[in-house]
Amino acid sequence: MKKLLLILFLLPVLLFNFNPLANADNNSCLPYIYGCTDPNMLNYNPNANTEDFSCIPYIYGCMDSTASNYDSTANTDNNTCVAVVEGYMDQTVYNYNNVEKIIKQ
Repeated sequence: MKKLLLILFLLPVLLFNFNPLANADNNSCLPYIYGCTDPNMLNYNPNANTEDFSCIPYIYGCMDSTASNYDSTANTDNNTCVAVVEGYMDQTVYNYNNVEKIIKQ
């Protein structure tokens, strides 16, 4: 009996919308759902009703590791990646690649 009373006593603490003034159960109790509650964050959880301080801000940048402007700290690609174009940059050579010169400047 003591265990049952303890469970009944602790049960309200486990529910998000517990109302200590209620005198009847209307089956509307919600459990705590922990997560990021800021809709402006990368890992926003629309189902969360309790902030757990796990929010991660958007960091925009190039996420293509083969691009010349790769940003290892980015978590959201912003379509600014610049492809690496290999070739000779000596203007006196017949296969001079002006595109590479433009990209690497």
